[in-house]
Amino acid sequence: MKTLHMFKPGRMPIKAKLTLYIVIGVFLVLAASTAVSISTVIAQERELAYQQSVEMGRHYANQFDGDMKANMAIANTLARTMEMYQSADREEVNNILENVLEEYPSLTGVYVGYEENAFDNRDSEYAGTPGHDQTGRFVPYWNTINGPISVEPLVFYDEQDYYQLPEKTKMSVVTEPYFYQGIFMVSFDSPIFRDGEFVGIAGVDVSLEYIDEEVSDIRAFDTGYAFVTGNTGIIVSHPEYKDRMGTQTLYDFDIPEISEAADDIREGKGGSLETVDPATGKEVVMFYEPVKTGNYSFVLVVPKEEMYAGATYLRNRLMVISAISIAFMAAISYLIAVSITTPINNIVNNFRDIANDAVNGKLDTRAETDVEWDFREIPAGLNDILEAVIAPMRETIRVTNALAKGELEARTKLELKGEFKQLGDTLDDFADSLNDIVADSTKVLTAIQKNDFSRSVSVHGEGDFKILTHGIEETRHSLSVAISEQKRAEKALRDSERKFRILFESPNDAIYLHDLQGRFIEVNEVACERMGYTHAEFLTMTQMDLDVSYSGRDLLRRIRMLCKLKSNLLETVHMRKDGSTFPVELSSRIVKYEGNNAVITIVRDISKRKQTEKALTQYAEELKHSNELKEEMENIINHSPVIVFKWKAEKEWPVEFVSRNVEQIGYSVEDFTSNRINYADIVHPDDSHRTHLHLSRYYHARSTELNWEYRIFTKAGDIRWVDERTLIYRHHDGSITIQGIILDITERKEAEEALLQTEKIRKKEIHHRVKNNLQVISSLLYLASENFKDNDVIEAFMDSRNRVRSMALIHEELYQSKDMSSIDFADYTENLLKYLSGSYGFDDKNIKLDSDIDDVYLGVDTAVPLGMIINELVSNSLKHAFNNAEHGTINVDLKVQNSRFILKVRDNGVGLPPDIDFRDTESLGLQLVTTLVDQIDGSIELATNNGTEFTIIFNEVK
Repeated sequence: MKTLHMFKPGRMPIKAKLTLYIVIGVFLVLAASTAVSISTVIAQERELAYQQSVEMGRHYANQFDGDMKANMAIANTLARTMEMYQSADREEVNNILENVLEEYPSLTGVYVGYEENAFDNRDSEYAGTPGHDQTGRFVPYWNTINGPISVEPLVFYDEQDYYQLPEKTKMSVVTEPYFYQGIFMVSFDSPIFRDGEFVGIAGVDVSLEYIDEEVSDIRAFDTGYAFVTGNTGIIVSHPEYKDRMGTQTLYDFDIPEISEAADDIREGKGGSLETVDPATGKEVVMFYEPVKTGNYSFVLVVPKEEMYAGATYLRNRLMVISAISIAFMAAISYLIAVSITTPINNIVNNFRDIANDAVNGKLDTRAETDVEWDFREIPAGLNDILEAVIAPMRETIRVTNALAKGELEARTKLELKGEFKQLGDTLDDFADSLNDIVADSTKVLTAIQKNDFSRSVSVHGEGDFKILTHGIEETRHSLSVAISEQKRAEKALRDSERKFRILFESPNDAIYLHDLQGRFIEVNEVACERMGYTHAEFLTMTQMDLDVSYSGRDLLRRIRMLCKLKSNLLETVHMRKDGSTFPVELSSRIVKYEGNNAVITIVRDISKRKQTEKALTQYAEELKHSNELKEEMENIINHSPVIVFKWKAEKEWPVEFVSRNVEQIGYSVEDFTSNRINYADIVHPDDSHRTHLHLSRYYHARSTELNWEYRIFTKAGDIRWVDERTLIYRHHDGSITIQGIILDITERKEAEEALLQTEKIRKKEIHHRVKNNLQVISSLLYLASENFKDNDVIEAFMDSRNRVRSMALIHEELYQSKDMSSIDFADYTENLLKYLSGSYGFDDKNIKLDSDIDDVYLGVDTAVPLGMIINELVSNSLKHAFNNAEHGTINVDLKVQNSRFILKVRDNGVGLPPDIDFRDTESLGLQLVTTLVDQIDGSIELATNNGTEFTIIFNEVK
């Protein structure tokens, strides 16, 4: 128990502490350094082992990839050979395939497969013969599936990947592993091209049993192994799961980590993972690398225990070295502690003797200073402490005894330091405080004796001294308050008399002072002037002599009742000396006058107030009627389709007021008046700019009424048409008031739109019928011309038919236009020229018709005469300009310059004879042209240089 007691916290020997602290410190340093070393070395060893495994996996993957590339090279070489092969000898090709299979015993099969009749165009001759199927296609398959080399036709080439993928992708492919006649194999296929066209494939088959044998011999560290999967995760080879090859995938292990690796393999990624090997049950690291040739991945499985074996051995060696180092340092620490604690124990024993003497009152004992040099300052310091303590104690005893004898001037005289100085200062402060309290209290009592109560106690002291000074101060204060109250009562009496006199002489109200029976004792000057009685006459009268509303006793009773109430006002009517009456308001109160109860009454003339009240009552009635009318109008508005607004003349049109029926478009009054929504927010964006511009035009007018239509959004997001009628008023101070109404006209707009659509359909139908009728007329003219042999007559019929056709084209363009009122004249001119070219078709001449028309849209009133002008001038050129020429050109141009139109029709033919005046000629066509030019208010000019050119300048007919 004693040993346990020694090792409690705070009671452990110094020797044990030194030894323990040194050992713990060394242990912590060595442990930390060892942990860092072990962690660093193990991390490096693990990283080295990890990289070694990664490189091993990549090496085997590259080796496997090399084998795959070699097999693909055989297929590619065979395909290129077939592309260059020109003999089309099936027996010779079979010999080539057989030789390849003999040269490469690792192959399971070698083959080519051609499209139908693509090899020698003799498939029908070989149908059903050995090495061919019923189609006769050249599809020999040389293989060793049954042992010796044999040939048979390829099967399922119309559906399986080994043939279909090269045909579709036009690229070499490696198929997914598959079973064929009990052998798990993979195919390497390359397309055969001839003149850039796919004609067949060449390929080799490799048994995956051969791959499995090679992969199964791979060992990593002691028990690590490798296996191969396809890109879908299917197991191609595995040293432990032979029965799963070709039938199961990595996903079938149902291990999340392996399933994640399968996802990476599907995407062609490499990587590693830590998991539990389902084959061995060990913790392993699985490394997987994609094989570049084909859709495969090489997987290396390494047990973690074997991969990190070197790091584990190194860690154990470092921990043994650290344990030996800690034991050695513990022995050294014990020797150091013994050398330090021996002299300390001697000093402690000496200090214990001094403490015992001090407890017994012997303060002169001192410490032994003959000790080890390093510890000599300890006893010397203790002796200095003893000397410093004894002197202040003796000085304090001296001053305390003096104060106890009433010597209040006694103070400490010794020069003290530290807390002993604080003790001496405290004793001196006590003496000073006691002296101040006695002096201050003496002065206060002396002042009280001289009736001076203003001198208060300024030094209060603490504790019992505070009780003494507080008692003196309370006595002084009580006496001071009593004297002050007496002086205030005297002053209040004087002030009351002065206020009564001022009140009684009030210049505004009459004041009566009468006894309880109503007899006047005193009245002021205002009462005499207002009532018409002299002061002497008043003093002979009573209150009842003036009042005309109440009888004598009733008036006195009411006045006495008023005196008892807080609100003591009474309205009545007084009569002047001349008999006139006026309304008054009485305010009465009982007062003491010459020792008796009296009533003082203030009489206020309320004639003006009564007139004002009457006017206010009348105004209130009118206001009530106005409010009722306003509520009735608001009710009418709120139940009408018209919404009332008052806007601020600011950007975005904030709303000052809106009628409650704004709810019909989904909004509440608060939405606008709280400025959550401005009026501009609900205006449709396509109408917003137009609305702002429309309003801003009228800002500077004195008063303006506006009306326009635009679209707004309801709160639900619907679009509604509204008709706004607004009054803008500018006040003299420059401020602007904008108020108005909006009315939902959506149904009217929809009806108008429906009418417009109906009108548009009607117009289209009219133009369509006119066009059809004109085409009928044109056809009738053509049929009529067939009855005549005279060329002039036939030509006249043709000219009329062309004129009718030019008008029919106008109506056809109108029928096809969007607005039913304007024509795309460029499109019209092009169609007209095509028609005229066909109408005057020349089999032996090359007449070219060109047009250059600006992007112009013309109304029907302009388009019809202009179309007929072009028809006449172009027809004239086609008939007369190129009689003896084999080729020629006719140009029609229409340009717009400064809002005027310039039409030019020219040809490079023989031109008009110089003696012909086109304005005065018997030609019906030219007469029609000049008439039509006048109709469109235009001018026409003729130029005959290098052919004929008519220039017509006109404005569009409105």
